[in-house]
Amino acid sequence: MKIDMPSPNNNAIWLMPGESAPSFVLRLANFLTVRPDRFLRAFLGDERMLASAVYMHHKADFLADASGLDRQAASLAFIRRSRDPAGERTFLGFTVAEHHIDQSTRRVSPVALARDVEACLPPYHRLAWSVRDLKRDPETGSPLISACDHCGRTLTWEDCVDVASCGRCGRLLCRATVPDEPMSAFDEFVSALFHPDPIVRSDRRSKLAPVLVGWSEGDLLDLMSTLRRVQRIFPMGAGAQLAGPEVIEANSSISGLLNRPLKDAARSEDRVAVTVAAAATTSALMTSPRPIAAFLNSLLVNRT
Repeated sequence: MKIDMPSPNNNAIWLMPGESAPSFVLRLANFLTVRPDRFLRAFLGDERMLASAVYMHHKADFLADASGLDRQAASLAFIRRSRDPAGERTFLGFTVAEHHIDQSTRRVSPVALARDVEACLPPYHRLAWSVRDLKRDPETGSPLISACDHCGRTLTWEDCVDVASCGRCGRLLCRATVPDEPMSAFDEFVSALFHPDPIVRSDRRSKLAPVLVGWSEGDLLDLMSTLRRVQRIFPMGAGAQLAGPEVIEANSSISGLLNRPLKDAARSEDRVAVTVAAAATTSALMTSPRPIAAFLNSLLVNRT
């Protein structure tokens, strides 16, 4: 689903594509007044609660009135809570669970911020950067950082006066160095799931097992998490890597990974090992969200 950003009226301050509410609220506060803390208190109740702004969809009218945007445009800055199923969250056409969102730190991509500056745009925080499993900016593929490369302090929302700077030492984060690490297959998969271009997202989903193509982003993340927990029951040896996204590209490969601990235990002809493997696999499934557990249980029983 492609999100078209509505154009604001002549008196509006722009909401940037994919911008998070904390980022926009802070920019708006600095734009409207020389005492941004007063505006933040009016919006948040406590200016130190900026991180929670991402959930304040009920304040969309307040944000629209203050910015000059219409309500539909302003509402795009929030992660919305869903009544059914409980715990579900939606933003910009993506669907995740509450445990997929992490606002305990302020994660940013220095490369994306530098591109904003080069394009003469205000550097801003993207909503997708709040997804816990996302380690790279989906659009640029560059690493996300949560600590200042100058003073070493964790980047937080509590001391944030500018989303593009460190709240402790003032370091411009668009100049921060980033880890020189290759992108893993899993990180590439998660980045594609949350990429702003629907063509990129659709192309990656087309490679999934047919039954999974329509699954939400959150359910796919939970599926991968559960399969990795099962894999940890009996590691394949020193240096073995956890299952990558290729394992969910066919029902047979999902079933193979799911049933491997039981099959390995059966080959050992050790009844205790079989019991332990069965109990551990069952425990991994029982701690998974209901749709994940139901799907994997069907593969575990059928051994397809």
